[in-house]
Amino acid sequence: MVFELIAGFVALVAASYIGTTMALRGYFGATSFDRVQRRESGEPNDDDSSADD
Repeated sequence: MVFELIAGFVALVAASYIGTTMALRGYFGATSFDRVQRRESGEPNDDDSSADD
């Protein structure tokens, strides 16, 4: 019973993450969402549109 509870919770979290990612990509577009992921992970940007002055 405990295993079923843990497995269900993990499945719920995974499905929420995947669904949220798909929704954000669909609404904002894949390039915009990829730019946010790169910024959050600390990778350098390829464009100069968000350069800090």
